[in-house]
Amino acid sequence: MKKYISQKNILLLLAFILLFLVFYKLSSLWSFSDPNWPLGKDEKVKIKNGTQIIQKFTADRDDLARISVLFGSSNLDKGANLDMKIYDENCSDLIRESSHFAQGIGSGNTEDFNFSKVTDSKDKTFCLNLSFKPVINSKSTTIFVVNNPMNQNKFLSIDGKDYSGQSLSMRPAYKNNNLWGDLTELNQRISQYKPWFLKHYYLAAVAISFIVLSFILVAILILS
Repeated sequence: MKKYISQKNILLLLAFILLFLVFYKLSSLWSFSDPNWPLGKDEKVKIKNGTQIIQKFTADRDDLARISVLFGSSNLDKGANLDMKIYDENCSDLIRESSHFAQGIGSGNTEDFNFSKVTDSKDKTFCLNLSFKPVINSKSTTIFVVNNPMNQNKFLSIDGKDYSGQSLSMRPAYKNNNLWGDLTELNQRISQYKPWFLKHYYLAAVAISFIVLSFILVAILILS
């Protein structure tokens, strides 16, 4: 056993573990947003600490794993906590929750609320409760509201005001059952922008070859 324990072998093992963790982390973060949901900047609504934002929507697929929401740009000085709680249709039973600290908010990118996937989410209606809690209470921000005639958009209320036919500027996102499913969907989504040799099985062969060659290269560098 001792003959296998060497500095090179330990480095090789650590490299394989590191590469595995990188790919594992990447696969855990992958989710695919629903492009049918409008993500725009139609109307700005000011929100502050204590503003109640309720959005109900119906999921199109199983494995709901993320909600992305577009806020207006704001300088928050010391930042703010953005909290999302996901309840059942009646807004009574808490299913998931997600929160993160934002030092500042820009309208160029969405704020993404990730959570462990809801495996049986298809055709179920969920109630989102979104809150904004700045470190400095006087600070406020804005959130975008868009026209949304989709059947999946059920209800939006901000501080008790109903926005009929409108929704938050948001997109639900879904995962697949396994990494291969995620890779397949990623391939399908970007196929229209790629040459023929980077589509379907060709892309899979390139990706697998890249991973295998990466492992081989790391092994050669360590053992040489």
